[in-house]
Amino acid sequence: MTHTAGSANPVEGPGASTCAQFSSMYRANAGIEDTFFTWAQGYMSALNMNVLTSKLPPRELAGGVATQKATIRSYCADNPLRNYMDGVIELYKKLPHQKL
Repeated sequence: MTHTAGSANPVEGPGASTCAQFSSMYRANAGIEDTFFTWAQGYMSALNMNVLTSKLPPRELAGGVATQKATIRSYCADNPLRNYMDGVIELYKKLPHQKL
């Protein structure tokens, strides 16, 4: 689930997998999605922390986990050559801003 040594991808873990790889693993064992989504939540939390340092409102990550997972699955089904991380970024952009 990680990139090969020497590649230009700065991401490690499930997010570095292609959507095709994720989809294949998901079809073989739907439980693998929990591992991927745990990575996604950490990644989106890091994005929120970065946004907060710029004094901008973070995204609302809580709630709607089933819908969030479905959004990433749909993205990956439509974009098999992209990375799982790209689906997470697209989901993040769709989440509402928190009210500070």
